[in-house]
Amino acid sequence: MHSNKLTIYRKFEEIYDVDQFVKSLDGVVKVVKGLPDDVSIRDFAVVKVPNRVSDDHIAEQIKPVFKTNSNIRLATFFPSVNMRKTTKISASDSVACLAMFGTLQLQPEVNEVVDSMIERLRTLSRKSNGQFIAVDLRVEILEKKGCHGSSSAGTKSCFSAQEIAIFLRKMGFDKDTTIYLTQPRWDESLDVLKDIFPKTYTKVRHFPLVSPFYCFPVSLSKSFFTSENFFRKA
Repeated sequence: MHSNKLTIYRKFEEIYDVDQFVKSLDGVVKVVKGLPDDVSIRDFAVVKVPNRVSDDHIAEQIKPVFKTNSNIRLATFFPSVNMRKTTKISASDSVACLAMFGTLQLQPEVNEVVDSMIERLRTLSRKSNGQFIAVDLRVEILEKKGCHGSSSAGTKSCFSAQEIAIFLRKMGFDKDTTIYLTQPRWDESLDVLKDIFPKTYTKVRHFPLVSPFYCFPVSLSKSFFTSENFFRKA
């Protein structure tokens, strides 16, 4: 895990309880804490895997590479288009649900940081009974080519600060609503959001005691993570 801007790297075990992770997946998938001595990370083929990957994608894009290379590294990413609800039920849904909500437990010191951020946001949200909105908005993602324009179906996978602000107002949220952004540092493109919702916050700008040590995206639901996973044939 790392922050691209600050080049600060964190090991998985620094953030999450490894023993809990392994225990929760017992009987589902074998997890090891390190590679065998005869295997080098350079031998792994990298395969990009979208969040909520389909069975067809696994069969067509991942399994052939696994059969050929024996060792693969799965680099996950989270396209917004895959976050829409689907009525199609997959045999892997139960495993995906376990992976997202039943495997990750923060280390105590990280948990304290998240709790302190939540408590401060609740304090800033007194007029709304301590409730606030967390938005996964990062400027560097919006600058990518895939976020420009719209698809032929008329849907978009990325939304700007202005579009999010307009959407929230149309949903009935007033100007006193507290908004937390996963964007680490303030960017001038976010000014339009703050003009409509003055109580809009980011980590580095509004949580200075927290951010220098934990520079990775902290999810207030305590379940956000970006990782690369390694698989090897037995």
